[in-house]
Amino acid sequence: DDDEPVQPADERHVMLRDWTGLCYTAALAWLGEADEKDWVVVHGTVVVGKEQRRIAHAWCERGDLVVDLAQPVETRMFMKDVYYKSAKPEIHKVYSREEALILAIKSRHDGPWDEPV
Repeated sequence: DDDEPVQPADERHVMLRDWTGLCYTAALAWLGEADEKDWVVVHGTVVVGKEQRRIAHAWCERGDLVVDLAQPVETRMFMKDVYYKSAKPEIHKVYSREEALILAIKSRHDGPWDEPV
């Protein structure tokens, strides 16, 4: 029925969407929809694939948790120690929720902003 109200995006919707190639946009989307407001956005590099190639990447962290929406849907939330052991991240910059949202508005893009790529 076309008269059904459109449900607002929420944490679950963001968690299930296909974010392939959109890690910076996905990290901001998570910040906007997560119930807890103390998540941070991390920009850096991670190791991917059998070749262990290092790529520029963005993910979110809160305490011992990591959300990386560029991962397959069933494995997008990690314990931080597990994520760091597998992805071997090199951190370039950590942004608070407020810093990330302001930079996205000011720059008119989702990142990376001023850190080296």
